[in-house]
Amino acid sequence: MLNKITYLTIFIFFTYLIADDSDIYKSNSYGWNVPNSQLNIGGYLDMTYDDEREDKFLFNDIAMILSSHKERFDFLGEIELVNISPREESSSRSDVDIYLERVQLSYALSDEQTIQIGRFNSDIGYWNQAPIPILEDTTTKPHLIGHMFPKSTTGILYRQNLNGEDTLSFTLQDNHDIAHQDNLISINRHFGFSYHDVYDDFSLRLAGGLYREKDGINTTYLGVGAEYELDDFTMQGELFTQQSRDKEDSPYSGYFQSSWNFTKREDLVARFEAYDDKNIGLQEEIYLFGYLYRPWTNMALKIEYVYHTHLPLNRFVYSLSVLF
Repeated sequence: MLNKITYLTIFIFFTYLIADDSDIYKSNSYGWNVPNSQLNIGGYLDMTYDDEREDKFLFNDIAMILSSHKERFDFLGEIELVNISPREESSSRSDVDIYLERVQLSYALSDEQTIQIGRFNSDIGYWNQAPIPILEDTTTKPHLIGHMFPKSTTGILYRQNLNGEDTLSFTLQDNHDIAHQDNLISINRHFGFSYHDVYDDFSLRLAGGLYREKDGINTTYLGVGAEYELDDFTMQGELFTQQSRDKEDSPYSGYFQSSWNFTKREDLVARFEAYDDKNIGLQEEIYLFGYLYRPWTNMALKIEYVYHTHLPLNRFVYSLSVLF
């Protein structure tokens, strides 16, 4: 029932949002504004070369993003074509995977309160709030993304601004995911909370919740993160733990990453990561050293070397991301 209500609500208000309101609408930095409307159309392209993969060269994502704003409403939709290999002899599926990554409608109840409905990135941690590759400093993601908590939620989110930049949010899902992509954690119920506290250049995040997977497995998670950000240097870290009554626990998964913006367009990145995942029977430590070059603000070239202490996955990874 909630799926039907979600689709109907978003459809009605999307129609309302794209009506012209030139005094209020401000076009995005990228994309194309449909004339005489509130609708902005853009997208991004993300390509990687990874020597350890069977499909070494891969179009990870080719995405279209639709966005609109009117009065107190905001709409965002993202559709992706993923895992496209240019090699005809690839053993991957021949069909193109089309994913509904996000479709969300937000309404500002007041200057301090917002409610959101649809499918959106779970409001958990720091890394999970960078929804497109060009916003991330590295091509590879930490283990905790997708393994320790649901990366996406189909449901309702309520966010309260406490004072200034501090926020508290609650997420509720009690239905199947409206998308059909293969998630590492496939859920039909999720309750979570997130607290973000900001002190000038330093901030803290606390998050926790419980979710039920489609096969009935119930799991709880709890995590904490911190970030220190200057104009040319950033340090960020997150640590999560996960427990389940029906499967093996994941005692910890975390990372610490630093990024140095040594020129206007170039960054050096270093990351240490460690996790103990009883589900896959692996305790691992990973070291990453990377270089990030942005010739323009809407393009990022990333090169990184990843060293694993146990798995035979030591390698260079290259990627190119373009926002248009």
